[in-house]
Amino acid sequence: MSQRRESDKLSAIIKEALYRATKRNMVLTPFNYYKVFTEVALEYGLDESEVHKMLYGMADVSASELEDLKKRVLEISTNVKDVTVNMERTLQESEATYDMTVKNIDEYRSKVDNSIASELEKIKYINSSLKAELEAARNVLEKQRKAIENIKDLSLKDHLTGLYLRKYMNEVLDSALYNFNRYSKVFSIIMLDLDDFKKINDTYGHLAGDEVLKVVGSVLKRITRRSDIPIRYGGDEFIVILPETKLEDAMIVAKKIKDKIASITFKKDKIEFKCTASIGITQVREGDTVESLLERVDKALYQTKNSQKGEISVVE
Repeated sequence: MSQRRESDKLSAIIKEALYRATKRNMVLTPFNYYKVFTEVALEYGLDESEVHKMLYGMADVSASELEDLKKRVLEISTNVKDVTVNMERTLQESEATYDMTVKNIDEYRSKVDNSIASELEKIKYINSSLKAELEAARNVLEKQRKAIENIKDLSLKDHLTGLYLRKYMNEVLDSALYNFNRYSKVFSIIMLDLDDFKKINDTYGHLAGDEVLKVVGSVLKRITRRSDIPIRYGGDEFIVILPETKLEDAMIVAKKIKDKIASITFKKDKIEFKCTASIGITQVREGDTVESLLERVDKALYQTKNSQKGEISVVE
C-alpha cells in the first residue's frame, strides 16, 4: 500500500475514533482515546503490532510525518471545538427563551381564569423539562470541551517525557516577551543538556537512554511550578521557561534540578549508572527576541559544557 493511502487510512482511523468517543459521551483521557483508537484500527485491518507502533512511536516514521499527524489531530479537534461553540450559543439562546417563557407565565397567571392558568402550568412544566435537558446538554458540552483540550495537549507534548514540544515553546516565548515589553513582567530561561548521553545509549542501550529521558522529564515537572513550562527542546536537551522569575530565583530552581538529577541512580539489569546535567541560564532584557534569548541561554549552557560539566553558567 502506498504511503499516501496509509496516511489517508490513519487519518480516517483518527476521525472515526474521535466520532465514536464523542457519540459514547466519553471523557477523552489519553487512555480512553487510545482504547477507542485501538478498537477502530483493528476494525480497519491493522494487526496489534501495527497499532502498537502507531500509539507508541516505534515505527519507522520520520519526524516530518509525525508532525503532520499531530497537525491533523489538532485540526480535527479545532473543527470539533467550532461545533461545540455553536452548540453552546444555541443552548444559551434556548435558555434565554425558557427564562422569558417562565417569566411571562408567572406574570399572567393571576390575570386569567383557572382553566387557562392550568394550561399555563402545563407549559411551565414542559419548559422545566426542557431546562433539565438543556443543563444535561451543557454538561455533555463541558466534557467534550475538556476532551478537546486534552487532544490539543497531546498534539503539543512529547510522547516519551510528557513535556511540551519545541513548537509550543515558541508560542510561550512570544507571549512572555509581549508581557515583558508591555507590562515589564520579567522571566528567565533554563537550558540543560544531559552529559555524555550518547555514551549512556551506546553502553546501556537506547531503552536505558529512554528511561533516563523519562525520569528527567518527571524531575522537571515535579520541581517546577504550575506556571513554569518545561520543554523537551530536542534529543537530550531541555528548556524550562520561568514566568515572572528573576535570575537569582532561576538559579535556585536550576540548582534543585541539577542536584536531583545527579542524585538518581539508574539501573540496567544489575548495572548501576549515574547521569548529570549541564545547565545554562539567562534572563530577558530590553530588545530581546525569541532568537536572541535562545542564543544567549545556549551560550550559557556551552560555557558549562566547555568548562565544568554538571554545573551551572549564567549569561546576563
